[in-house]
Amino acid sequence: MGAAGRDFHNFNVYFRNNSNYEVVALTATQIPDIAGRKYPAELSGPLYPEGIPIYSEEELTNLIREKQIDQVILAYSDLPYQYVMNKASIVLSNGADFRLMGPKSTMLKSNLPVISVCAVRTGCGKSQTTRKVTDILKKKGYKIAVIRHPMPYGNLREQIWQRYETNADLDRYNCTIEEREEYEPHLDRGNILYAGVDYQEILTRAEKD
Repeated sequence: MGAAGRDFHNFNVYFRNNSNYEVVALTATQIPDIAGRKYPAELSGPLYPEGIPIYSEEELTNLIREKQIDQVILAYSDLPYQYVMNKASIVLSNGADFRLMGPKSTMLKSNLPVISVCAVRTGCGKSQTTRKVTDILKKKGYKIAVIRHPMPYGNLREQIWQRYETNADLDRYNCTIEEREEYEPHLDRGNILYAGVDYQEILTRAEKD
């Protein structure tokens, strides 16, 4: 269960090459037009040569029953406790286990220092804080790269990893207005920015930058 973000990441780092599991479906909410698509083979890996179907979260109950699902993983945020437990009750009442995945299973290890700018929900000021942090670090002489949480509205095959250095890259990657609002202030500062879906690939490339 996800919103085209943490769910994709959890799959990439834990399930993609894990033959002990068979991932039969992803569900989506919050992101427009994501349901009805597939997590493509270019991202799903050799165990899933046809990709993985993405369904609306509204189909969760039927999916558990029809596909005889053993385990459901919740992998998105901005959710109140009551909502999470309601989803857990739906999953459990239909016979599947309900799971949240923690840092040991999903966190990537970097060879370089990382500053993570997080918040409890959208709109808290992460973007402004990130820009301030980059300004401080550059004044101290550090070479930096910004890695952005994905906004996978377009073709996922073209969003495996993206590197932004100039405003021309915004056109090259067909960025939405929301993405431009996020990326342009960094480009104006001369910051290199990465985004996309496969964060191991993105991290590897950012470390080389």
